[in-house]
Amino acid sequence: MELKQNILNILKGEFIDESDGLDAKDPEFLRKSPLPIGYESVQEQKFLYSNLFAGFNPTTDSLLDIGAGRGDLFGFITNFYQIESFNYTGIERNPVLCDIGYQKYGLTLTNGDFQKHPLPKNDWVVAAGTFFGRRTTSEPGDMQLLLDDIRHMYNAANTGVVFNILSPINNEIQEGRFYVHPGLMLDMLIEDYGYVTIKHNYSQTVYTVTIYKY
Repeated sequence: MELKQNILNILKGEFIDESDGLDAKDPEFLRKSPLPIGYESVQEQKFLYSNLFAGFNPTTDSLLDIGAGRGDLFGFITNFYQIESFNYTGIERNPVLCDIGYQKYGLTLTNGDFQKHPLPKNDWVVAAGTFFGRRTTSEPGDMQLLLDDIRHMYNAANTGVVFNILSPINNEIQEGRFYVHPGLMLDMLIEDYGYVTIKHNYSQTVYTVTIYKY
């Protein structure tokens, strides 16, 4: 019942976590605060995680987490499904976050740049919040990097690729953030991959893209 209530609170926006108030000088800041891994609150983090998956089954499917941070997606899934573990692989370029992932969840995250790193084959390849920031000085440059990353992920997936993107529709555009119109994204990905869905029904600022491999 407690897990069910937590899920309902996440979906209703009523999830409260004391980690939101941690000061940057607190020794638990890097371990628990959502800020170092790009989220404004634990509520936002869990809400976006909960809207990533359609068809993923942790009892049978393997998952590769791109830009894994501390491995919090592993923690979310094990809690959500009430399981101790599942077939999870995470890649994170920040060695400090990799160390925290081991301390927090017992995970051995691969430390490296996934764009240059050979990706192991997994059923699902997921990027949660990985593409929210600008990476070049131009939008065409950022878009090309994104498309290259999607292809890299797709080649490593057996079943599907899932990632989320910021939407520019009716939103205030913030400096340093990367936005892609969902219509443009859908058109490009259908042309390249065929089997694509976009979920834009849970947030005004973020949408989820799923590319299926049949």
